[in-house]
Amino acid sequence: MRSFRMTLARRIATGVLVLFGIVGTLSVLALRSILYDRLDDTLLRIAELEAQHGAATTSSAFTFHEGILLQPREDGASELTRFAQLWTSAGRPLVRSRNLQADLDLPADALAAARAGRVGWASHRWKGEPIRSLVFPLALVGAAHGVHVLQVAAPTQSVRRIVTRFALLTALLSLAATAGAFAVGWRLAGGALRPTREITEQAEAIEAGTLSERITAHADVREFGRLVNVLNGMLDRLEGAFEGQRRFTGDASHELRAPLNVLRGELDVLLRRDRTAGEYRETAQRCLDEVVHMSRLVSDLLLLARGDAGMLVARNADTSLLEMATTVVQRIHDVAVRRGVRVTLQGTDARVSADAGVLERAITNLVENAVRHSPDGGAVTITVDREEAMAAVTVTDEGRGIPPGEVAHLFTRFYRGDPARTATGSAGLGLAIARAAAEAHGGRLDFLGNVPGARFRLLVPIAGAPSVASGVRPTRGALV
Repeated sequence: MRSFRMTLARRIATGVLVLFGIVGTLSVLALRSILYDRLDDTLLRIAELEAQHGAATTSSAFTFHEGILLQPREDGASELTRFAQLWTSAGRPLVRSRNLQADLDLPADALAAARAGRVGWASHRWKGEPIRSLVFPLALVGAAHGVHVLQVAAPTQSVRRIVTRFALLTALLSLAATAGAFAVGWRLAGGALRPTREITEQAEAIEAGTLSERITAHADVREFGRLVNVLNGMLDRLEGAFEGQRRFTGDASHELRAPLNVLRGELDVLLRRDRTAGEYRETAQRCLDEVVHMSRLVSDLLLLARGDAGMLVARNADTSLLEMATTVVQRIHDVAVRRGVRVTLQGTDARVSADAGVLERAITNLVENAVRHSPDGGAVTITVDREEAMAAVTVTDEGRGIPPGEVAHLFTRFYRGDPARTATGSAGLGLAIARAAAEAHGGRLDFLGNVPGARFRLLVPIAGAPSVASGVRPTRGALV
């Protein structure tokens, strides 16, 4: 696993090395250019001085200012040595300075430039040593020497030595700066990452049993505050999920335990003495009712588990939403009649692509919920219509409505708030299943408010239309 601290330190060091490399290279090139420019300027001044000095003399009487040319030192050092020699324009040597033991090499290109009346320059080697030569046409200072040229030369070894030493020094400084940058980068990275280590340590200390704790380290630092807020938000969701799981497990256990206790009690009473056929039949019917209730509960739990796993919709087919609602009304008819509730279906048809069994179950839950909470003699209205690219099923009852304090928990599994609304034997899973079914089809389930009874709207995409973001919309005002 890569170390971010090491990576950051390396990048800082690499950046410094590249920067120093560029600056050092430019500095070396600039120094070399400056030194050669100064050398050329010196050679040109000497050439002009000697040319002016010998302008009135003949070639045989031509002399040099030997004091400014200097002799090479015995140790070979020749940083300040300058050489001078007079030539004919044909390249024949005439006079040379006393510090020259042999004729200089006359560069052809520089000689050609001098013949053309220009100052010629050349960098070449003489006796194995690099030198810089200037060839000055004496015709520029007088007609008496129109066929003569003056060569002034100087060794460039000193320039090269200075440039080499400077380049070496620059390289050493670059390496030292790189090492220093790495050390500073390592230290700075360590200091910058210290808050993340402290945040990590606090997060690691939070376990399943301590999810109520929150991370406080560096929460007031702008750069880390967002990270702390994100982690604390995740802990909030985890705590809610764990609490919901515990509550769900407890509620499911309670809901399953209740019919099992009833079954056990009925069977215990049944076995205490002999019963008549009618008593056996009544007890068996009550046991069957509890088994049906328990079977329905298990089926609901399995349906929700499939929804959590994203496997609620097994197959989609083009179907009529109005026909589906009609089937639900026919199925619920007998129950509604026994309760004295009138169920009305209205609206226009809409085609949807859906798993008919799952979506029909969602509509059934909404209608059953409405019938269950409607007063005797009340009415339940089911409306099928369209809302833009969505098909909608709206279910309205004439019950007491949803108390404001319970709206936020409407779709919570096993939630049963108002005793007047929950004293019906319901397990509190109907709305949760309806919402899961809507979301599995790319739609949503909305609570639209009390009118005065509760009104819910289930939305699913019309066949061929795109899905909408799943979720529950905020409570809206009642529709009239």
